[in-house]
Amino acid sequence: MYLGANLRIRKLGLCVIGGLLILVYLYSVRTSTNTISMKTLLAGAIKAAEIGGLEIIDVHNNRRLNIESKGKTNEGVNDPVTAADYKSHCAMYNALKAAFPKITVISEEKSKECDKVNVFDLTDSFKNIDDWKFDDFFVNVNDVTIWIDPLDATKEFTENLLQYVTTMVCISIKKEPIIGVIHKPFESKSTYWAWVDHGSSDNFKIHLPEDNKVPVLIVSRSHAGTIQNASRLAFGDNVQIISAAGAGYKTLEVVAGNATAYVHMTAIKKWDICACSAIIRTLGGRMTPLTSSGRISFGANDPTVLNSGVLATMKDHNWYLDKFNNV
Repeated sequence: MYLGANLRIRKLGLCVIGGLLILVYLYSVRTSTNTISMKTLLAGAIKAAEIGGLEIIDVHNNRRLNIESKGKTNEGVNDPVTAADYKSHCAMYNALKAAFPKITVISEEKSKECDKVNVFDLTDSFKNIDDWKFDDFFVNVNDVTIWIDPLDATKEFTENLLQYVTTMVCISIKKEPIIGVIHKPFESKSTYWAWVDHGSSDNFKIHLPEDNKVPVLIVSRSHAGTIQNASRLAFGDNVQIISAAGAGYKTLEVVAGNATAYVHMTAIKKWDICACSAIIRTLGGRMTPLTSSGRISFGANDPTVLNSGVLATMKDHNWYLDKFNNV
């Protein structure tokens, strides 16, 4: 009797262990095929932005820009594309697709001569993510869209106005921009990232505008005149206008308090503003269409162009919206 009872207990134990092993296996299969760690996505986004920057620096240093034209912008300005745009795209896009093959990646550029660009392995950037002092969670890969801008401010890059140049990566979850990365390749310690409700890089210098401060609007160099006319009608003659390039650069200027609002009045591509939106939102500000307080959708099947302009602020967002919409 004792021997039989012992055998039954051993069989029961083996069944329990076997069941646990099956559950562990099923969980590992689920997490490896259907879900992805947000920390892993953040680490990959940071590294992708930085390797894109290395390609841009390489083209600049070797003076092989190979400037072409995409045509004219809505403002009638030439829209250039260079070897740096293509090389940065190839490095960023291929690295992200290799690391996250089931996720849709949307880029400003198309692949061109990517066989001449090294494929970077992003997995090295995943090694230390457990040391990060914020919680991780998993999302379904079908809910994720990655938006990349391989070279923001291309025109200024060709003019050697390198302070405006950035690379950007955005992680959108269910059409919402959740992680944003802006990297300035020509400045040291200049990778800025933010994850909504989790944290941000420690190199942000956040300064909120004072109450009743004269509006300081940062706008595109290519349509500063149009903004000036509309802004004076909206805010009066005391409004200040800063002309600059690159959505990434202008967003960081708003965060730093060097401008009270980033305003774009014409159509803008979503890869220009996805990372910016995530960063502004994480740090307590807002980015919306210029014509409404609604959110901007960044899904895999959404239009890539926002036709209604854009407004980004760290404070008093609705006040700026009302001013522009009452002109």
